[in-house]
Amino acid sequence: MSDTLTIMTKRLIIAGLAAACVASCGGEAGRSGDGLHVVVTTSILGDVVSNIVEDDAEVEVLIPPGASPHDYKPSSRQVAALSRADLVVANGLGLEEGLHDALEAAAADGARVFEVAGLVDPIPFGALSGHVEGEDDHGAEEDHGAEEDHAAEEDHAAEDDHAAEDDHAAEDDHSAEDDHAGGDDPHFWMDPTRVAKASPAIAEELGRVDGSVDWRRRAETYADELEELDKEIAEMLAAVPDGSRKLVSNHHSLGYFADRYDFELIGVIIPGGSTLGDPSSEELAALVAVIEEHEAKAVFAETIGPSALAEAVAAETGHDVEVVGLHTGSLGAPGSGAETYVGMMRANAALIADALR
Repeated sequence: MSDTLTIMTKRLIIAGLAAACVASCGGEAGRSGDGLHVVVTTSILGDVVSNIVEDDAEVEVLIPPGASPHDYKPSSRQVAALSRADLVVANGLGLEEGLHDALEAAAADGARVFEVAGLVDPIPFGALSGHVEGEDDHGAEEDHGAEEDHAAEEDHAAEDDHAAEDDHAAEDDHSAEDDHAGGDDPHFWMDPTRVAKASPAIAEELGRVDGSVDWRRRAETYADELEELDKEIAEMLAAVPDGSRKLVSNHHSLGYFADRYDFELIGVIIPGGSTLGDPSSEELAALVAVIEEHEAKAVFAETIGPSALAEAVAAETGHDVEVVGLHTGSLGAPGSGAETYVGMMRANAALIADALR
């Protein structure tokens, strides 16, 4: 009798723990019914995937809105969810630095991990950084390489290719991912036409997991919406004069935006493609000089991190410089107008146009 009671007690405890997990996890820890369970790393990609799968899959997003994709660390439950997922959709190109080990372990366990950024003609870091003739004294900041005119930046000379290896020794194992060794920029979503190209690729991968749904038709419908968004953004930005189409950002997240909409990226506060760098006082002073020389009207900070450095740089310039927060690494909270990818890009374009016109 005692053994029977012990067994029954254990079963009740297990049942209670399972119920508690369902309640606390919101049903996101495993597969939902017979549908597909797709785990997506970022909130931006999560919205893109949701537009493709509609009600035929459960989409779990690992990195919540407002969190930086560069340094987010997964919970143990999220690590387990990666291994159980039918498909994992990741950005790639070193964006999810804090998820690197978990994604690698999930793939080793047999999970289907699909990285998107490398499939949409990625551009290298620094390729779009502006360098106007006659600005030889400031070329290093604008190109984020060649520090000949700024000896104090020599400690950061390798950042273009190795994502601040010198300042972040703990990340040495992932330096190739941080700036992708070849310098490929992971922030492709700042160009809607590239997201439009990524959608059919995601649909094709979904088809390899479950061929019973016409994922591609949905992806093409969503891609058409993104092409219209691209035209709308171009019209909004047409109000910005040629002389004002100069961007200064918190970190190197606006390269694709500059490329698509004919802007010049003249400087960034944090070198490299990550938000984890630590610029020197000499670098910040040089950036202030670039802003003054170009008479840039704004510094674009980000909603995923503090804006103190951006505000300090703006305050040091000899003219009025507005600090504008953009949604670049995450969707916005409810009520922000940036709860979806389309809304986020529309809101960013409006903020940039208002600041620079």
